[in-house]
Amino acid sequence: MTPHAPPSTVAMRKEALELRKTLKPLVEKRRRARINDSLHQLKTLILPLVGKEKCRYSKLEKADILEMTVRFLTDIPVTPKKDVADNYKEGYKACLQRVSALLPRTGLDHEAGRRVTEFMQRAMPSSSPACQHCSGHGAPATPQTPQQRLRSLQATVSRSESRASVVVPVSGAPVWRPW
Repeated sequence: MTPHAPPSTVAMRKEALELRKTLKPLVEKRRRARINDSLHQLKTLILPLVGKEKCRYSKLEKADILEMTVRFLTDIPVTPKKDVADNYKEGYKACLQRVSALLPRTGLDHEAGRRVTEFMQRAMPSSSPACQHCSGHGAPATPQTPQQRLRSLQATVSRSESRASVVVPVSGAPVWRPW
């Protein structure tokens, strides 16, 4: 004895099959439209970067656009990856420079501004960052591909955004606040 499916299940299967048959061309059309849109965007991005005029290259084949992009990306020089501690120190120094440039504009007396600057200079790490979220201290410098560099920049931005709200407690010393 072979089990037979109820008639409603067979009808549902047929409907599903018909639906898939009708949707398949629509899905394929959407997929091709996405590919073409992405290729058009890539063309508008890559032509100025390789020094070509858009008006002269309005009718490029898809393969030409992809080849230009690959050639451009392979020609980008690979830069060595900086040590995490060096990146942290550079950022700290840049912050110190900004604070030093902005302090005179705050209306704060000269002595208080000098104390803030001295405090920040003393707090600057000498050998390694005091950052709990940093990893890979002392990692050797290795060449980065453009994709690795992009991922690294995105990770650095997201880490700096998450650390922007961290408050460092000062022990016992009065702190000037603008409010």
